[in-house]
Amino acid sequence: MLTGNLNLTENIEAQRAVWLILPLFVIFIIFFIGSIAETNRAPFDLAEAESELVSGFMTEHAAVVFVFFFLAEYGSIVLMCILSSILFLGGYLLINNLDISNFIFIDILNFFYFSETDSMFSFDAQAINYFNLSLWDYFWKGHSMIEGLWYGLSLGLKSSVLIFVFIWTRASFPRIRFDQLMAFCWVVLLPILFSLILLIPCVLFNYNILSVNIFLL
Repeated sequence: MLTGNLNLTENIEAQRAVWLILPLFVIFIIFFIGSIAETNRAPFDLAEAESELVSGFMTEHAAVVFVFFFLAEYGSIVLMCILSSILFLGGYLLINNLDISNFIFIDILNFFYFSETDSMFSFDAQAINYFNLSLWDYFWKGHSMIEGLWYGLSLGLKSSVLIFVFIWTRASFPRIRFDQLMAFCWVVLLPILFSLILLIPCVLFNYNILSVNIFLL
């Protein structure tokens, strides 16, 4: 509803002004809690058998079969964290849509720049700016591989932070009972989610910023 598109790339590009975690912080928290429950991580892994207290049904397997189960479990965690980064944290966009040319070389060279003519480290400011822009054009705009490297590191860093929160949550909260889980999901989260589903389109329509043409529906 905010971006008017289901394409993940278009959703990322729509977050160049502001990451969606700021206007949709409550939805991000609900989505993250649902991601933990969907990946069967504590405190939402409801242990019902004795083997599940250790790891789960996979404890009956060994060697390569257990590795496949283990990789599948943590692969789902990585997938949900990457999806959360794309939807709410700007995906591959740098922090605050940062322009690398503003600080890569110019700050280093300006450190040695002095206005005194008799200084041995005196440089021409115009030459410094030209040198900085030339390196910027060569290393950033001229090479898509370098640009992709920065974008990949940005997405990887955001996803790694969310994976850390996944593991941190498991180490911080004990398992909850089934009745507590049902009460938390159906009494707390579900009414909040339905209210937000009604509130957000009303706000967007009231300020005439709804990206979807609802009159065609």
